[in-house]
Amino acid sequence: MFFNIHTHHLSSSNDTIELYNQYPLHWNHNNNLFSIGIHPIYINEELIDEELKIIKQKISTENCLAIGEIGLDKLCAIDFDLQITVFKQQLQIAEEHKIPVIIHSVRAYQEILHIRKSMKITIPFIFHGFNKNEQILHQILQQNCYVSFGKNLLQNKNLQTIFANLFPNNFFIENDASEISIQDIYTFASDIRKVSIKELQLQQADNWKNVLGYEVQSQ
Repeated sequence: MFFNIHTHHLSSSNDTIELYNQYPLHWNHNNNLFSIGIHPIYINEELIDEELKIIKQKISTENCLAIGEIGLDKLCAIDFDLQITVFKQQLQIAEEHKIPVIIHSVRAYQEILHIRKSMKITIPFIFHGFNKNEQILHQILQQNCYVSFGKNLLQNKNLQTIFANLFPNNFFIENDASEISIQDIYTFASDIRKVSIKELQLQQADNWKNVLGYEVQSQ
């Protein structure tokens, strides 16, 4: 079974378990596992209260495994202080419900980790689409958080070196909004780590169980 921690495209593959990214006001009515959150790029100040209410409703459903993707983005047009406010509001919900968070970070890793520490957040963060250096990775892992790798792994040699040396319980695999299939990413990832695809799948199954609380009954 292929595990995809973050995707914007539902696949029709029977051998894939995926966490589909949902937006509160643009709900895709399906029975898939999902995460839900207000992305920093799409913050609308007039709709925040309504969206937070929807998030609180949806996370009580069985198929919701995480809040996200949420976070901070220094390249988007949304006021950064407003981004921080909305981010903190969603973190409070996640902490109250003891549910992990899928993190979107653009040039804001230090701010996000500082907020986590200052708010004394205990639930796991999963920094999706990780493509930074070893120093940032170390800071993330020090706070008992995780990273997820996707299409950047296929192109970035430094990232490949980092990925090859990570403990298997520290990372997830995704295809995000990419058209690259999760199967192709697993094939590439298993080659980098010099393990079989099956071994990588079993490691990811353990991570889903331990971090997301989701267990596949039959492998």
